[in-house]
Amino acid sequence: MFEKIKVVMFMMGALFMLPSCDGIYDDPNDMPQEQTTDNSFSYIDATSYTSWIYINLEDGSTYALEYDDTVNIPKNWTFALHRYDCKTNSGKAIETEFSSISDFLSAFEDGSYHIPEDSAFKCDTIGEIIIDLSQMMSNIVIYAESEVNKELSKWLDVDISVMPPIYTPSNKVYLLKLEDGSMAALRFTGFSNPFYYDTKGYISFDYIYPLEAGR
Repeated sequence: MFEKIKVVMFMMGALFMLPSCDGIYDDPNDMPQEQTTDNSFSYIDATSYTSWIYINLEDGSTYALEYDDTVNIPKNWTFALHRYDCKTNSGKAIETEFSSISDFLSAFEDGSYHIPEDSAFKCDTIGEIIIDLSQMMSNIVIYAESEVNKELSKWLDVDISVMPPIYTPSNKVYLLKLEDGSMAALRFTGFSNPFYYDTKGYISFDYIYPLEAGR
């Protein structure tokens, strides 16, 4: 793992907007904490550029580690989030044409949708993640090398060539095939916290795990 500095030209403006008084709650202490139900996660705090959030769909747990900590990675995890980047635990992913978990599930169960061949799924590859934007106004962005699943990371396109950045969600359902052969269906539903000035980096998603016909 290594870090490197890239010089990137930005248009003038702040990447992070100052808190607005339009937030539903003005007191950060009133902000809803991360929530987990049987089929969804809400407001996972992935605001740090220096952390991966490891998510276990089997038990609903999350675990934050520094991006370069490879010693304390939990044994059982499904996928991880770094801001909007994703990586898997030796898994592979594919984007479907569905924009609704329920529509996907109906098509899967009635046989009108067939899981693609294994070769169509995309594995993690070595890529880059942003770890420091503190010198952004000096046109410096610091990256680090990391494994990334570029297919799963397509859930959100972040355009920082303009200020403020443009965030465009795909709204698609993704299939994640785990190393043990089990499968999950994921659809990301949010990338900000409406209860805290609409701060970016709070991730929400719906999921089905394990994905099994007739469940």
